[in-house]
Amino acid sequence: MGFNFRKSIKLAKLFKLNVSKSGASVSFGGKGFRQSIGTSGNARTTFSLPGTGLSYSKTINAMKILKMGGNRTAFQNPAGSISPEIEVENQLADIALITTLHLDEDYPKGVDWNEVIKEKEPFKKGEDGPFSKETKEVLAANKPGFFKKLFGGGTELKELEKEVELAKKKDEELYASWKNNKVLAEKILNEDKNAYIEALEELKLSEEIGSYIRKIDFSYADSDSLNVDIVLSIDDFIPEEYKTLTPTGKLSVKSYTKTDYYEIASRFVSGIVLRTARNLFNLLPLEDVFINVHEMEKSKYGGQEIEELILSILIDRKTLDQVKMENSNPFDVLNNFRHEVNFVKTKGFNKINELEI
Repeated sequence: MGFNFRKSIKLAKLFKLNVSKSGASVSFGGKGFRQSIGTSGNARTTFSLPGTGLSYSKTINAMKILKMGGNRTAFQNPAGSISPEIEVENQLADIALITTLHLDEDYPKGVDWNEVIKEKEPFKKGEDGPFSKETKEVLAANKPGFFKKLFGGGTELKELEKEVELAKKKDEELYASWKNNKVLAEKILNEDKNAYIEALEELKLSEEIGSYIRKIDFSYADSDSLNVDIVLSIDDFIPEEYKTLTPTGKLSVKSYTKTDYYEIASRFVSGIVLRTARNLFNLLPLEDVFINVHEMEKSKYGGQEIEELILSILIDRKTLDQVKMENSNPFDVLNNFRHEVNFVKTKGFNKINELEI
């Protein structure tokens, strides 16, 4: 196992600039999932189960990621800092992102928990782990008189000790995750329902789609169906106005019609539901999931936020696997499953009662 020694500079909540021996790159993401865009123009998506050797990665063109990825607000530019053409393109890319959430999965299919159990320990207890070994090797190769400074004291020694100590902590986290994942895998394979929820918390599933929602909770509606409660705010993501260019190339800002606005809203909400279900089926041996979506909106009286149930749906794995997502309106896909929703094209989502299962 090899690790590249690098210096990371935090740019924003989910973004880092990475400087290493091989060049520079920008990366974003959370635990178990990371996107890196290098100076070569290529982007690599990496998924892993923290603390194990199981991983999945693919390389694609970076421009696709810049237009389709990550936290929406992270891509926004200060007003007036870009040309009208780019402003229009950016908003179109934002809308394309939030209306096609159902087409992507944050985790690959077929996570094999048997392989997690079989995974060998990352290093022997009492010995240097991979992070410590690589850090010491790189420091020795790039710092003249490394060992002299290491034992000679002074400011430089303290800085080097910090690097080695950080690497040691990473090794400890790696080993602890390895042990935890083995226990977790055993529980899941023994169909311990509580372990399923523990796995979702450990894998930080809520962080993966956290850019789009306020909150997500997992519980069991009965002995077989995983219950998921999602709280979101449509107004957090869908602007009331859209941008176009005039014949002379100037920026024009217009209000969405109610029909257009709520069409985007319907795709956004249903996309989150379908993506959540796909993630859960990819990670856990579930046959169906029961998802309730609650919208947070400001009351007309007083301005305080109120939470209302707007969508309740039971999604089964077998049917979802047969659905052709490409070129499908995600809101129409919901018709393949038992669900409750009260949606009006000119008024949006209305309050409903929970689906009875």
